[in-house]
Amino acid sequence: MKTGMYLRIAIVTALTAASVAVAPAAVSAANGAGPAAPVASQAPAWHTSLAGTLSDNSALFDVASAGPNAAWAVGVQYVDSVSQGVVLHWNGRAWQQDSAPGLPTTGVWHAVDAVSAHDVWAYGWDQNGETLAHYDGKRWTRTPLPDEKGYGFAKLVAVPGKVWLVGDTAINSYQNGVWKSTPLQSGVRISAIDARTSRDAWAVGQFAYVGQPSRSVLMHWNGSSWTDVAPAGSDLAITAVYQESARSVWVTALTPYTQDEPQHTKVLHWDGRHWKDVTGPVDGLRASAVTGDGKGTVWVSGDRYGYEGTALYWRLRNGVWTSVEGDAVPGGRTQSYDIEGLAPTGRTGQFWSVGDYGLITGESTSSQYELIQRSTR
Repeated sequence: MKTGMYLRIAIVTALTAASVAVAPAAVSAANGAGPAAPVASQAPAWHTSLAGTLSDNSALFDVASAGPNAAWAVGVQYVDSVSQGVVLHWNGRAWQQDSAPGLPTTGVWHAVDAVSAHDVWAYGWDQNGETLAHYDGKRWTRTPLPDEKGYGFAKLVAVPGKVWLVGDTAINSYQNGVWKSTPLQSGVRISAIDARTSRDAWAVGQFAYVGQPSRSVLMHWNGSSWTDVAPAGSDLAITAVYQESARSVWVTALTPYTQDEPQHTKVLHWDGRHWKDVTGPVDGLRASAVTGDGKGTVWVSGDRYGYEGTALYWRLRNGVWTSVEGDAVPGGRTQSYDIEGLAPTGRTGQFWSVGDYGLITGESTSSQYELIQRSTR
């Protein structure tokens, strides 16, 4: 469910260097604007709910939902070449910048998760340090960070009574006002984390150390310890994880990098004992997000290879993969749609996606703007 850090870092770097000439038409609608273009008939469509309303060079990195009338999306916008962290709130009718009191200021809001409409966590950072904040339904409060430093662009997940903050050096958990840390082996990079309960969580990524072969990292928390259950010999870079149940976990991954060859997306499923490759026809997509409805339907997205066309999603239902395209944002020539985060809107059967898209302003100049899309049944 949580997206990989490497793609996010690339987006932030690209945003810093981007130049802007023309702004797109702003789009803000509860059900989106413009027709969707699904690849296969009977497939759910994805409509644009928000696009181009932030300042130049904006992007969203994560989304969390607490039901159909409460969701949060986090990211960054650049004003006069200075990054400003952005928290957007969905109130059931429209997306607006969060105006609840106490929200700290930071350069980038990087991750968000919601246990309920009254229990929301957000993580961000800038040149002055890192920030963790909690929303109780009325106001935001800054939360002390763990003593373990150097956790970089952290990943975050929350369940009732507990939150995990994971980075480059440790898996940190916060419960009853106390931080506990599990150090990570040097070379391990966690790209995503998801949890079902305080005693059942997954952290995934890759081990890559100079002079040693790379390998997949698929770590499970059983309430007392973290255990790596990656298949022997697997060298995939795991990018995202979605825990459907205690015996059903889905991950997306990329094949090892080979010079002059694109990396290929893989989708793996854990049945409580074994991992199985269920990739099917998924192609042309660098997957960085995965989620589902808890009833067997799974969505995968990321960015297209080649950067042409609208946002691309893949849906797995009843063992069948279906390719679905999202809206094209109106107001100019667009390309390079990139989806960084996915989240279900409660039990409605609908989903949110967040990311960014490029607006072409010249022969070779493209500017980036925030994007939120919503699926229909």
